[in-house]
Amino acid sequence: MDLRTYIDSVRRLAPERLLEVTDKHDIDLEVCAMIADLEKQKREPLVLFSNIDNLSGEPSEFPLLMNVFASRAACAVALDLPPEQSGRELMLEFQAREARREKPVVVDAADAPVKQVRMDPNLHFLPVLTHHVADLGPYLTMTWCARDPDTGVYNSSFHRCYVRDPNHLVMFFERRHLWDYFVRAEERGEALPVACVVGHHPAYYLGNCILNGIADDEYESIGGLMGEPLRLVPSETFGEELLVPADAEMVIEGRVLPHQREVEGPFGDFTGMYGDPGKSPVVEITAITHRRDAWCMDILAGHRDHRLLGAVPKEGSIYRKVKAVVPTVQSVCLPLSGAGRFHCYISIDKRCEGEAKLAAMAAFTASELLKHVVVVDADIDVYDEEEVLWAVATRVDAATDISIIDRVKGSRLDPVHPGKDWGSKLIVDACRNEDIEFPDRIAAAEYRPKGAKD
Repeated sequence: MDLRTYIDSVRRLAPERLLEVTDKHDIDLEVCAMIADLEKQKREPLVLFSNIDNLSGEPSEFPLLMNVFASRAACAVALDLPPEQSGRELMLEFQAREARREKPVVVDAADAPVKQVRMDPNLHFLPVLTHHVADLGPYLTMTWCARDPDTGVYNSSFHRCYVRDPNHLVMFFERRHLWDYFVRAEERGEALPVACVVGHHPAYYLGNCILNGIADDEYESIGGLMGEPLRLVPSETFGEELLVPADAEMVIEGRVLPHQREVEGPFGDFTGMYGDPGKSPVVEITAITHRRDAWCMDILAGHRDHRLLGAVPKEGSIYRKVKAVVPTVQSVCLPLSGAGRFHCYISIDKRCEGEAKLAAMAAFTASELLKHVVVVDADIDVYDEEEVLWAVATRVDAATDISIIDRVKGSRLDPVHPGKDWGSKLIVDACRNEDIEFPDRIAAAEYRPKGAKD
């Protein structure tokens, strides 16, 4: 599977979803302004820009694909599923595929499309976007892969990177797996080999957002989600020490340098707010390889594309974790209102008091980014936020059904406690209390238009 097979799927299953833009658009704000305007219009197409410049101000040889994850329908098509899949059906599909892991296969460079062209390791030859009006400058927003320096398992995850100059990036870390790799390498005085995958099948990127443990090899989980082993090839700089996706559009290789920090930020991230500037590690670029007709990809941070990309795969992961302790869990939703990370709605077929809080605590152990978990009964559609809030309004007593857990690991990007790794968690038990006899929900009669025949 690669980006081309995905585009073929889009043209077959939902051809109206691909918008090809041939008019000239500026990579400094204008490209992202168009995507944001489409969002305001409630339009969610994939957008392919073919007339843009690179960072040197010259016409880019690489078209740029954006808005790939801007709807649940788009995420369904990425798994080669019908776009009309319901939220629950999509969640269950992610959960099922997450349970399947595929060991990757290594191929020769001659069989790896990403090795067709070896270009100068100069980032200014690429169409890297400036996303928001107050951003520090141009940022890469795609995934980075690295190998655990001790165990050898692979991590692949999204990290924003400021383009400091043609040969260096400044990388922001959430303190999770890749950060842990870097810290251990830095303690030894060593650089950490890394590679950025700038274009691939969207299922590859959705696989990056599954909630794995640090001991899990994410190349295997990505293959499980894609439904076939991920093809890998030795990197240009590090050889077999760092394997990279063979079917990618482009791979940027580099080293995260020990004991070097530069200012990164502000940058508008998934929260919909700018993060404060801070000092972050520096990446030295060592090689760039790509297909002959490569397309680049980008994520517009803080918008639907970014939020759903992070939300939809995690729903399946959280469902699996909750199901282990509350087997009657029905659905999990990370809504856009919570930036696809902070709010979680869970429906359960409640059998006894306490199950709702147990489900919420399991969700918190699945993703430390969660801040607020609302648990509702099975008659509530968690993908309909109005229904969830109706349950909160009619089934919650604040004194008994709301719990707060303080000083729990969270996100450094949480604007409530900027730069800190901890915060408070909120549980709302919006299930019916078995000690209270709730009235039945109202139900209108089925309407039959006049003159309708049986």
